[in-house]
Amino acid sequence: MLSYAEALAAIAALVVIPRIESVPLATALGQVLAEDVRLAAPQPPFDRATMDGYALVADGARTAFRVLGTVAAGSEWAGAALRPGEAVHIMTGAPVPAGTTVVPIEASDRGEAVVTIAEAKHLAAGRNIAWRGEDGAAGAVIVAAGTRLTPATLAAVAMCGQRQVTVSWPPSVAIVTTGDEVGGEGAAAIADSNGPLLSAIAQQVGLPHARIHVRDEAHALRLTLQAAAEQADIVITTGGVSADARDLVPEVANDLGFATVFHHVAIQPGKPVFLGQRTAAKRGSARFLIGLPGNPVSVLATAHLFLLPLVGRFLGGWTPTWLDLPVAGDWHHHGTRHLFLPARLVPDGIEAIRWNGSGDLIAAAAGEGLVDLPPGRAATRGTLLRFLPYVGGPLGERGRIPPRPPR
Repeated sequence: MLSYAEALAAIAALVVIPRIESVPLATALGQVLAEDVRLAAPQPPFDRATMDGYALVADGARTAFRVLGTVAAGSEWAGAALRPGEAVHIMTGAPVPAGTTVVPIEASDRGEAVVTIAEAKHLAAGRNIAWRGEDGAAGAVIVAAGTRLTPATLAAVAMCGQRQVTVSWPPSVAIVTTGDEVGGEGAAAIADSNGPLLSAIAQQVGLPHARIHVRDEAHALRLTLQAAAEQADIVITTGGVSADARDLVPEVANDLGFATVFHHVAIQPGKPVFLGQRTAAKRGSARFLIGLPGNPVSVLATAHLFLLPLVGRFLGGWTPTWLDLPVAGDWHHHGTRHLFLPARLVPDGIEAIRWNGSGDLIAAAAGEGLVDLPPGRAATRGTLLRFLPYVGGPLGERGRIPPRPPR
């Protein structure tokens, strides 16, 4: 059985050729850059006033300055170079005339022909100016390849004047939930939470996707997976990967030409996870089938731990971001499997959530991510542990655990 690190290494070793495309910046939110975005010119492109006021040339102890005109944002001072004792009224964002310092309007008497500065301390050289190139030199990388464009990073790209960006095209996925008990009727039936979970993750990551449910019957499963594999870059299944007689996914996947990359990883939850690979005859590109266990917290965990890194191989190496955060209390993992517990943010750091096993989605949804606890790891209060936020889940927004009877 592979360790978690070995399974990640196996995913990293897969040969996947990303498809890249140039798209308008206006449609690029949420997509992953395939190329670095660099500054074409220094930023700021000129010495720029950072507030409304007066650009003036100091002259000893002088506090009164002759005002020669105004420099508005978007214009330049067209007059002669300012001499000691002279000033111009200047707006935020306007180019600063050479040799001047900027005094905020609040520190003046707001004079029109002559302005008086209230205190000499405001006359120090180089005040209230954003200097040319201080934010970034021409050619500097401001958003790196492999970055998913957020509103902030998209705006930074726009500031460079770029109207097009080159992105990695996301893989298409087919979500196949399995299980006779899922979505059925009667006292033993359960509602489908895995399908909505995976559809939501696909939406958050920008993956074109379709979803279908199939019963635990070999022929129906084979037909469904065969059709899904013809259409999607990644087939995601839930359930049917353990050791029960009706856990048919690995066998059917192998029959359909998917060579096993790994099956079973020494983690909790999610130990039976399966990954297979084959080459599509029509397009010559790699296709994958990833079988996630059926319990909902196992699906949540393995989707983050394995599915998203696999998706990242199509996206130029993008991966979910782990954080190092202090643990809010003492914790000792005595087990032999690598543990990924649902956890929530509290004022002192992160707190693992006490749960009732891998079917306890209520507890998992009351957290904001997974905390990484390797076998034998002891963590005292304040120890830094790795924490993986749930994709698409703003920190601080989470479900709630209802009152529970004592054990």
